[in-house]
Amino acid sequence: MPSRRDLSLWLLGSALAGCAAPPVRRQSSPSPVWPVPPEQPRYAHEATLRNAASAADDSPATRLRQSLTGEGEAASFGKPAAVAVSRGRVYVGDTEGRRIFVFDLARRRSFAFGTRREGELRKPAGIAVDANGIVHVVDASARRLVVYDAIGLFQRAIDGAAEWVRPTGVAVSADGARLHVVDTGGVESDAHRVLSYDAQGRLLRSIGRRGEAAGEFNLPVDAALAPDGLLWVLDAGNFRLQAFDEQGRFVRAFGSPGNGLGQFGRPRGLAIDREGLIYVSDASFGNVQVFQADGQLLLALGSRAAQDGPGRFSLPSGVACDETGRVYVVDQFFHKVEVLRRLGDAEGQQRLREALAAA
Repeated sequence: MPSRRDLSLWLLGSALAGCAAPPVRRQSSPSPVWPVPPEQPRYAHEATLRNAASAADDSPATRLRQSLTGEGEAASFGKPAAVAVSRGRVYVGDTEGRRIFVFDLARRRSFAFGTRREGELRKPAGIAVDANGIVHVVDASARRLVVYDAIGLFQRAIDGAAEWVRPTGVAVSADGARLHVVDTGGVESDAHRVLSYDAQGRLLRSIGRRGEAAGEFNLPVDAALAPDGLLWVLDAGNFRLQAFDEQGRFVRAFGSPGNGLGQFGRPRGLAIDREGLIYVSDASFGNVQVFQADGQLLLALGSRAAQDGPGRFSLPSGVACDETGRVYVVDQFFHKVEVLRRLGDAEGQQRLREALAAA
């Protein structure tokens, strides 16, 4: 019988490929869910992506080879940081390997790019993919934005070496016409801001400066575009999220420092799903908090742990959402990407009944 890991990856690949997945088999040890019963679960752990074997086929021959050689144990990336997902491909920025590692789940393969010629990367710090599958990568060390097609072929680059201090994040509109680069700045710099460009790399506007007032930043680290067009910026040093309209005007903000629910300790990554829910990873809490656009906390996904396991995090970093509603969370310490799936009401209620029956 296939292992739970094999079954989960098979289902994930099938769903991302647009195929009808077979019914999920009941497991003797169910995957973690959030929130935990007696509340109705809304998310469940689906898979862990760690290396090339994670995207490979789950045939008996493959499983035997992996068990004999240990092929499925070591991670394929040295220090994963950012993540983006589009059309069944999971793009992971490997800052130690200086490349983008790709899990092509729908096709059960993996590959990497960013190591050759014009598209060579030094420190991929942020990734965003537009609706056409074009991949945008911010290189923090080279201080440039590199653009690739969906399979990693170099297209063009925006050179920010003369203007950017420490670029760490990027957000791109669905049509690829607007690019927003987060410049974190530094202790000795006041250039804590977001720079907006058109597709040709022409600067449209600079948003913000160093400070604590509305529209100002202190070490911003990431950005994401919401379905309503608002640009959300993770203002890490001010322990908050800020939203801006298409003209770069401040709209609203929420967040505060602390160790309570809905507060921030060390926020690292930001993502927004197709319904406008906001996901923020926090390295201090070891989880991902889910908010509504008005700042109301809905729940927290995952938990801090000293040992690796499904839904356990030590140093969560990048977070992304895909077209199916799945959430992808990078953990730098455990060298993995966790895949969490939204549950419909019927499945959530079934999970709750099973949990209560087993209690």
